[in-house]
Amino acid sequence: MLVALNVLLLLLLPQFSIASENSDELVFGVYPYLSPNQIVEQFTPLGEHLTKTLGRPVVLRSAPNFAAFIERTRAGEYDIIFTAPHMGRLAEKRDGYRPLAQSGNPFVFVALAKKGSPVRSLKDMRDRGLAVGAKLSMTYQVLNQALAKSGLELGQNVRFVDTSGFSNIIEAVLRGEADAGAAPTILLNNAPAEQRAQLQEIFRSPPVPSFFLLGHPRNGDVVLKKMHAALIDFAAIPAGKAYFAKSLQGDFRPLDAATMKRLDPFTLVFEKP
Repeated sequence: MLVALNVLLLLLLPQFSIASENSDELVFGVYPYLSPNQIVEQFTPLGEHLTKTLGRPVVLRSAPNFAAFIERTRAGEYDIIFTAPHMGRLAEKRDGYRPLAQSGNPFVFVALAKKGSPVRSLKDMRDRGLAVGAKLSMTYQVLNQALAKSGLELGQNVRFVDTSGFSNIIEAVLRGEADAGAAPTILLNNAPAEQRAQLQEIFRSPPVPSFFLLGHPRNGDVVLKKMHAALIDFAAIPAGKAYFAKSLQGDFRPLDAATMKRLDPFTLVFEKP
């Protein structure tokens, strides 16, 4: 419990120094797509596996929002990152991070409305509110592209309901704060069954690459190769099997240049003022 509380405090700290006082320590940055408590619960087993495999202490850290995580990645505050695919591509191209692995289950984005709602498809969203985790998320971009086919746009004729993360999307819909909510199925499928039973699907996207893991180049080739091997092997041990059963990420597998390049159109959001 003490370890979990210490990790939670690290996740909530407003800022971190680039280099740890403990030069042997590796900082594992997890982008804030879950609440701090959920990040601690989900990623502590992976951090412990990396600690054991690499023979160095690995500490979990995050950021208060997507923009802060992107900036801390740029500043080199993380030795290894678990991030959204377009943020991973940005970290590779802009910050020199090296691809290590990707999760096996691709992202499929869905939008959900309450059963009985007049909203039956995205074309019904004009002048209504759509809850999306964050403006810099892949969900926002994929949904905005889909809305455009009906002449709609988030922030214009569709109200953008910013839940500052994916944990509150279903609640926002059920409480009537949004007419629909959107997120990857990998997250929505973990919602309580009684909540999902109150919702109807109004949109489903084609699959796109999901979570990426990358390492900072200062680790060096030897350590980066060890990180890659540790991630690929994680699914073979009991802690890894439990992790993937809970997270629905499938496994960790190699991340190639072609997959990275597919994300280029989604990095354009970071170039906008």
